This record gives sequence, structure tokens and C-alpha cells, in this order.
Amino acid sequence: MSDDDVDHELLALLRQKFGLGGSNPNAPPETKVLEHAQFICDNSLDVALSMVYTKNAAIAVLGEMQKREYSTKTWAEHELHPKSKDEATVNFIFTMDLLNFSFWSEKSDEARFTVSYKGKKWTGYWSLVAALQRALDEGIPITSPGFWIDDGKDAEEKPNNDAPVSSDTAPPSWSDPEAPRLPNDAFDTGVYPDTAPKENGDEPAALTEDQTSESATVANEQASQNEPNPDAVVSEDAHEVHTPDARSSQEHLPKTSEEDSANETVVVKRFCTEDLLRHVFRSDTGEEIPMFAERLQCLQEAGQILHEQFDGSVVTLIEDAKGSAARLVNLLADRFPCFRDEATFERKKVRFLKRAQIFVADLWAAFEGEGYGEFNDIDKITMFADYRVPQILNSLGLMQYCPPLEARIRRGKMIPSGHSWELQIRGCSIWAIELLRREILKLQPDAKINAILLDFFLYDLAKEKERAGEESLPHHKTRSIWY
Repeated sequence: MSDDDVDHELLALLRQKFGLGGSNPNAPPETKVLEHAQFICDNSLDVALSMVYTKNAAIAVLGEMQKREYSTKTWAEHELHPKSKDEATVNFIFTMDLLNFSFWSEKSDEARFTVSYKGKKWTGYWSLVAALQRALDEGIPITSPGFWIDDGKDAEEKPNNDAPVSSDTAPPSWSDPEAPRLPNDAFDTGVYPDTAPKENGDEPAALTEDQTSESATVANEQASQNEPNPDAVVSEDAHEVHTPDARSSQEHLPKTSEEDSANETVVVKRFCTEDLLRHVFRSDTGEEIPMFAERLQCLQEAGQILHEQFDGSVVTLIEDAKGSAARLVNLLADRFPCFRDEATFERKKVRFLKRAQIFVADLWAAFEGEGYGEFNDIDKITMFADYRVPQILNSLGLMQYCPPLEARIRRGKMIPSGHSWELQIRGCSIWAIELLRREILKLQPDAKINAILLDFFLYDLAKEKERAGEESLPHHKTRSIWY
């Protein structure tokens, strides 16, 4: 080869090294989350990881997980998680993880958002799960994607020729005397704007008190836009839901007497209104569920996308992933803006994809790696970057903060979504769990361990320490739809 000839092999290697040229369509799918987490950790100035504490934690965590026989079965053992292995559970998990964000409160335990269900009071993440289960018990099909949107068939008239149903076989009905009257109007499907910092090369500005209230202001503005239509005409009796197929109906039927039921024409409503969603998330206290407007928008957006691109079916979405966890995560991030958990750090776009990944993980756990939960690359799922696991990583000594950041967390001050501090906490947490996983496998190469189980276990451990009052440092506070 002369000096003037092109070395195509070297050129291909350089293109691969610097990410130039087209990607290989036959290459296995990658989420890039772990790669980006390592990049953040390598360039982090305010958050650091300790390998000494990582080795010590590996011994303690492995021993405790073995002692508790921690596995995918632990997920389904919780009384609130669904137990059946069918499409209803798939829909429940999708709804749960679609709305799985921002439960922390500035209020006391007695005053914070709380849901009563089956004789117990639930807060945090479990308040969401309890609210969904309670709604299903009341006959509200809150986990049915077609129920989230107005498909243009929001009401129709049809004769009620059905004979009265025996009380022994009647499906559950919703007839809460304190329920709000349901407006007949629907709301437009919203699409979230890209909330990642602009790629201008500048580091985030110093934190101010005005920034800390930014998220609350946006939420209030969105909530005001979603006020119920004051001109809507609502029947005083139109708040009972009869479900032909228990826990999955999309029909809201007004009450009728048995004498009139044979001939009466009824109005059938087919979508979830704002007032009905407020009923689903009604609280025992004066505090509303955080970011209610954003949760309504997530439901509407996801329902519309499922309707337009996946035949209205979460199962179709899963089937399109062809058994790949990474491909399913990428599908969620690419098609659903409210799952596109990305930001810019040091002029590089980085991905966290917390809720997209936890949807895959919950499927895997609920179905114990079979059926809808069977994935050939489940170990590509990373830890789910939120605010609880970083807290326990800090208490175990694995992750340490610079003094200004630690002081801000200790004072309970907000850190805006997308700020460098927040991105460092999230990225370093993902990488810390990966290093912990590697150390555990050094101790016991045949251990059935991955980032998902480590995340589940450490989250539970963090909640145990919270209940016992053993928190060495509060969790950081960021208000966003990403976690």
C-alpha cells in the first residue's frame, strides 16, 4: 500500500471510535444509559464514588439479600402489586410507571398526600399503587389506555335492553356519595416540551430561591388551563359506573330504576375527565397528589400515542420490542415524550430513562422473567436514577457530595431539574450500582444479581431507614416528571 492509498480498515475503526457514519442495523439495541452514566461520573466535580466503601457495601448487601432471599418474587409479594399474570397486569404496570414520579412532600407525615385503601393509609409511591387499585375496585377502568383519551366517541345514545343484573353476579359499581360530578368535556392531548438544558456549553447558573419555585409555578399554570368546563351539563345521577367486564369497562352509565331500565336510552361516556382523575387521586388530607396536571397530561399523551401507533395496546408495544429490554426502553423514549428522560451534561446529551427502564423491570419482576416479562437482555437495564437510592448510597459511604451540595440537600432546598448537581447525582448513582454489582460478582460469581434487584433492594432499605428515623442525610429534592 502506498502513502496515497486509503486504509479503509483504519478509517472504519476511526469512524466507530468517534461515532461517525451510520450505525449497524444488525447490532443489538443499546439504551446508552450506562455509557452516559460513566461519562457523567468521569467528569463529575461535585459528586464522587468511593471504591473502598463499594467493596465493603458489596459484602454487606450480598449477605443481606441472601438472608432475605431477595428475588423477583419479592416484587409480587407486596399486597398492593398485582398478582395475575395477564394483560390486565401489563396495563396496570404501564399505568403505574407512567405516573411513577415526584411523591415527596414538604408537609409532615400527617399532612402529606395520603390514600386510604383496605384499612391502611399509604404515602409516597405506594399511594399511587393504592389509588389505582382503589379505582379499579370502584369500577373505574383507570388502567385501560383507551379510557385516557377522547377518541371522538365520548358520548352516544343507545337503548338499554339489558335485564337487571343479579346482585350476586353484578360487577363492581362506583357510587361514592362524595364523588365529584363528572363534566362531559375532554381535554386536549398534551405533549411535554423538551426540559433538558440548552446545549450552549454553559454550566447551569447558580441556584436562587426563584429557581426553586419554578416547577411549582409551571404546575399551577398547567392546572389552571385544565379547569373543568363551567358550561358542561351534568346529571346529578351520572356518577355511577357499571362495568360489563369487571375492572376494565370504558362505559359510564347513569343510574336507572328497574322499572325504566328496559326502555330507557342512556348516555355512554368513554374517557377519563379531569374531575374523575381527581376522584381517583383523592387524598385523606388537604394535600393534592403532587404534579396532578402533569399526570393528567401523561395519561392523555400516552393514550393518544398508544391509540395511533400501537392499536391502543400496551401488549402490542411490548411485542414490537421482540423480546429485547433495551429495544423496549428505546421504543418508549423515542415514541413517548413523557418517557424521554434526557438532559445535557458537559455539552453531551445524556440519557437516564428512569421510568422507561422501571417499566421493563417491573414487567420482568411481575412475570418472573416469563411471558410478557421475558427479555433476552434484561441485564442491560441499569439502576433507576431517582432520589431514594442516591440517599442510601450516600449513607453507605459509596457516594459523597461536595460541601455546598451536601449543605443544600441537608437544608432541604430544591435543586432544579437539569442542573449540573442533579445530573451528577443521578449519573453517579447509576455507575455506583454498576460498580457494586461487579464487586458482588467478584465475591460470588454465580450470584443471581443485576442492577434491577440491587435497585429494588436498596430502595426498600432506604424506606426502612426512613421509617426507623435512621436517615443520615435527607434525599435531594427535585420536582420533575422524570422521577
